Amino acid sequence: MTHQDPTPIHEGPFTIRRARSIIDYRACQEAQRLAWGVVDDGYLIPLATLVGANLHGGLVLGAFRDDGSAAAMSFAFLGRVEGRACLYSQLTGVTPGFQGHGLGFKIKSYQARVALAEGVDTIAWAFDPLQQGNAHFNLGRLRAKCGRYVENMYGSRTDLLNTSAQTDRLIAEWNLTDPPRTRTLDIAGLPRLIAEGPRFIPNRLARDRVLIEIPLDIATLRQESPTTAEGWRLAVGRAFQAAFAAGYLAVDFARIDSEGTRSAFYVLERV
Repeated sequence: MTHQDPTPIHEGPFTIRRARSIIDYRACQEAQRLAWGVVDDGYLIPLATLVGANLHGGLVLGAFRDDGSAAAMSFAFLGRVEGRACLYSQLTGVTPGFQGHGLGFKIKSYQARVALAEGVDTIAWAFDPLQQGNAHFNLGRLRAKCGRYVENMYGSRTDLLNTSAQTDRLIAEWNLTDPPRTRTLDIAGLPRLIAEGPRFIPNRLARDRVLIEIPLDIATLRQESPTTAEGWRLAVGRAFQAAFAAGYLAVDFARIDSEGTRSAFYVLERV
């Protein structure tokens, strides 16, 4: 990508823009450390990789403060999905203490503006399918879609967000030129591919729309009941892989509060 970027976003004490200096790159490294609770520096993106990518087709963004620190960061590079050029967004995170300011959405929005300015109309990234906050943000707010599931994509991790769990990932694809979708979240009566147990029910793959439930707080579940958390990972993984093989895409995410019982579901449609 060239460096004829759109005008930076100024939001209160933050300026969202491309990294321009070694100080900026180090600030983005520190933001990555804080956002993911990185305890092994081997998981930090090397400074040389950040610089090289940012100068030769990739994109390193920060939500920079006046003191030079970054409250959020994003790292992406050029890639391909299904033979089409994309910007692959490896990391986007907001540091503790600055979450809730809308920085995640703003940094993704600026990332999209840069991509479109450079003639790239798709952004792709991977995320943990069991993290309902990420699922809601990616599918419910950004309107990305998912059609690919990768088992244990990164192997075991030591950062605080993964805590040695198998790193299964959904691949989100955000087509920046798609027209806005009308959100219809009437999910009453739709088949649920996950039953109590949890377990995958394959014979429910019959309707044009189906649901895949995930736990509301997988992080706590992984700490307090690793066996239950692993059961969810296996059931959800089987459901997604079977649904994708049958021609479905994950197109939305619903969080339901019914009679004091809260639940969270991916909404899948046959395409």
